[in-house]
Amino acid sequence: MSTLTAPSPTETIIDLLAPLWIETLGVPSAAPADDFFQSGGHSLKAMLFVSQLEKDHGICLPLSALVENPTLGGLADYIRSNPRLQHEAVEPFSIDGKETQIQYLLRYNDPDKQAMRNAAYESYYAQALRSKAHAEFCRQVYGENYGQHGMADFTQLDAMLDLLAPEAGDRLLDVGCGYGLISTYMAQKTGAQVVGIDLAASAIAEASERARLGDLPLEFHRMDLQQIDFEPESFDHIVSIDTIYFTRDQRQTIRDFHEALKPGGKLAIFRTFPKRSFTSDTWRPDLTELAVILREVFGDYRAVDFSAEENQHWASKLRVLDSLRDDFIAEGFEELFVFRHDEAAYEAGIQQFRYLFTAQKPFREA
Repeated sequence: MSTLTAPSPTETIIDLLAPLWIETLGVPSAAPADDFFQSGGHSLKAMLFVSQLEKDHGICLPLSALVENPTLGGLADYIRSNPRLQHEAVEPFSIDGKETQIQYLLRYNDPDKQAMRNAAYESYYAQALRSKAHAEFCRQVYGENYGQHGMADFTQLDAMLDLLAPEAGDRLLDVGCGYGLISTYMAQKTGAQVVGIDLAASAIAEASERARLGDLPLEFHRMDLQQIDFEPESFDHIVSIDTIYFTRDQRQTIRDFHEALKPGGKLAIFRTFPKRSFTSDTWRPDLTELAVILREVFGDYRAVDFSAEENQHWASKLRVLDSLRDDFIAEGFEELFVFRHDEAAYEAGIQQFRYLFTAQKPFREA
């Protein structure tokens, strides 16, 4: 006569976690030794897992705990050893205080949030080119005034161009070009024909008029990066400078980039991961969704770490904006100042993890 043995606390927690583990990773089964990140997991799936775990079972798991305990059995042991996880939230709230930072990231590209951002950028572009204070801000922060909004200064831009090595006659797609000043810089520096796309109509109108009056190989189109409409194999290089955030389907967008590149063409993406609750281990390049997709679509990728520069960048932005506050107000651009200052004040208080990802489309076999 056999005797049934009651499951251990860890086994009970494994049984609790397994269905969500299987659903999140899309795997047929889950065993204690299975590793989340070796089973197709990445940072975004990790966020989905811990967010749903809290919603379904009231277990408030730090994202870093999954990185440090990536096996199903190890994670169950961690939860068993930390009973307070079931009683108090450990994930801090985002800037609005209404949702956790994981929720904020997961909902970043909801249609209503995208519409609000598009309106904000339209207003920004309409004001920034007319402000002498903003021009001075760009000179002090970035090194030169190209009406920049993102985080890439000229050291980063030049590092990117060195890796891509575009030449005269190459075609380069600038995704999220704004009003085309960085596109202009890349065309001047490399001699490549630069094609810029952006969703902001006012920015594209400004860029197109400048291109019409100049003699550089530039063209601009109003286009959503989620609906790239070019012939296959149109470009030798594609750059996305702080714009990959704005797609709801990162995998499809990377596939679109791959299709638009010629064989041997190169892709460069600047991407920052800026949330307080995450750690350098959480945002290791190889654990990010972007790295997983680049490996899947391109076969391999390279990542250059600009995290130290990123944190210095936000501190510099805040310091320079504070020094120019009166100049913005005197020009009548207080709204522009507030837009930039609120962003800088928030981001300067967060540890940033920033990387330049590059990948190359394989050449055709002879």
